[in-house]
Amino acid sequence: MKRQTILFVAWTVCANVIWAQTVKSEQSHSSDTFPTFRIEAERLPDMNLPRAGHSVFITDGELTVVGGHTSGFVLTPTAEYFSDGQWHLLPTVYPHDNGLAVVLQQGRKALIAGGHEKNLGIGQSYEVEMYDRTAHTFVGFGCLDKKRAFLQGLEMDSGRVLISGNHKGNDALEMFDGQKYFNHVKDVASWHFTPYLIRTAKDDAIVFGTVWRNGRAEPCDTVDCLKGDPFTVPLLKTWMPMVFDQSNHAECAFIGDEATGDYSYLIAAKNHDGEIAFIRIKGTDFSLLKTSCPVPTSSRWGAIKFNRAVVADRHSSRAYLFGCDSTGRAYVVSVEYNKTPAPLTLYYTDPLNRLGDTTPVLMPDGDLVVTGGILDDNFAPLATVWLFHLQTTATTSQSTGSMRLWLWMVLAVLAIVAALAIVRYRVHCPPTRQSSVSLPAEPIPEPATTGHSNRNADPNPGQESVYVPQLQTAISQLIETQRLYLNPDLKVTDVADALGVHRNAVSACINAWKGYSFNKFLNDYRVEHAKQILHQNPDQKIAAVALESGFSNERSFFRAFKAVTGLTPKEWVTQQKN
Repeated sequence: MKRQTILFVAWTVCANVIWAQTVKSEQSHSSDTFPTFRIEAERLPDMNLPRAGHSVFITDGELTVVGGHTSGFVLTPTAEYFSDGQWHLLPTVYPHDNGLAVVLQQGRKALIAGGHEKNLGIGQSYEVEMYDRTAHTFVGFGCLDKKRAFLQGLEMDSGRVLISGNHKGNDALEMFDGQKYFNHVKDVASWHFTPYLIRTAKDDAIVFGTVWRNGRAEPCDTVDCLKGDPFTVPLLKTWMPMVFDQSNHAECAFIGDEATGDYSYLIAAKNHDGEIAFIRIKGTDFSLLKTSCPVPTSSRWGAIKFNRAVVADRHSSRAYLFGCDSTGRAYVVSVEYNKTPAPLTLYYTDPLNRLGDTTPVLMPDGDLVVTGGILDDNFAPLATVWLFHLQTTATTSQSTGSMRLWLWMVLAVLAIVAALAIVRYRVHCPPTRQSSVSLPAEPIPEPATTGHSNRNADPNPGQESVYVPQLQTAISQLIETQRLYLNPDLKVTDVADALGVHRNAVSACINAWKGYSFNKFLNDYRVEHAKQILHQNPDQKIAAVALESGFSNERSFFRAFKAVTGLTPKEWVTQQKN
């Protein structure tokens, strides 16, 4: 009977696995699925100088960074380009910290303009120069109509460039004539810092974005037009567009087809509740993109911070939103914007060392690169450069998906064969103990019950039962010496396997010893660990404390902490201070 039971369980499990994988394969883009894949991140050679507030762009296939500030929050009148596996340093005419860079249509030149006038992000400048990629030279000429920092530009027809945005008000639309001069075009109804400039026609454009008040970005529903009067978009009052840094501009979010007159863009936005969504803009029409499921704002390792603009790859009809978390992992949300609803895929990396908080740039082969940036201090920018092999991962994941069902079917057959082998083994060979923790060798009777039936009883009494006191000691020694409670995925079977006993023996022991479950047993250890962290670092973020203590998320940490202490973590910290 025992043999038939094991075979029946094995077959049931395998059948359910095959069914689940079949459904997953058939519904890979449905609203209740969210494919997740690990992505490889390659650290490229560091830049010659640490940089933040710099511009990053591709000219004729070559990655180039210009300006910004370096260590000490000091302006740097330099640029670098990546070639033959290394960075080559160049002098610029002026420093451009939080300035403008617009690659012109010929792809071999870039207009560089504006930025802060002094170190420490102070003031704005008129300064303009042109970068020639062929000669790797910078030539200064002319000046902006207004002093500007945190500005953006958009190339129009005939090489003209529309410019808008500023750090401290004093904004207007101005136009570079493509040769030498910058001329005032019109005043704006609302000034923006690092605004979105997007085309609505070959010779027309709109300007919108956030405003900077009280040291933070705030939403603004006013949209200015190159031609015509300003208008309001109520959607922008609820959904605030992500803020640009100087790594890219709105043309990186272009998803239309200029040849057919389709001027469409995709931008990322967030609301007051911290939710993330994509806004599709076509002409002057703003609408939320319908996606297969909500954009994720957390992972198993904690909250994901998304605060940069979308980068679109028209070749693959995908757009990418880049984020990171407190563990140093990077995340990329991919949206297939030409499908309805648009499928989402989440890519993640292992923890990365010194990943800057800056928008990635799309490389010609479809991968993403992040250069420099800061962690949390403008006085200590980074020189690190990370390349994310996104295109390779996306292609591999698609081909792997078509083979996943076959793989699970093979595994199911192997599982049945393994079940048969286990039955044969258990019939002919009684189980033995193999444990790194010393346990008594003689068989011991079951622990006494406490007035109710023990549902966790060992199904094989007499073979794998042990004295409760000795097993208590073994469990405690294993958990505490190896600090297994810091593993959020630890299961009772892991402890049982390490001790060489049945998992039901571990559960029954803890039940008889503590009067509660294995999970609460682990949470008690985790809470004590969290209390030590909070005692030593009372200002540390609660989410970080939860992850460091072995909890899978902040909610379970709050619940367990209050169950043990009767207080929330913040209340406990306040009590300790008092």
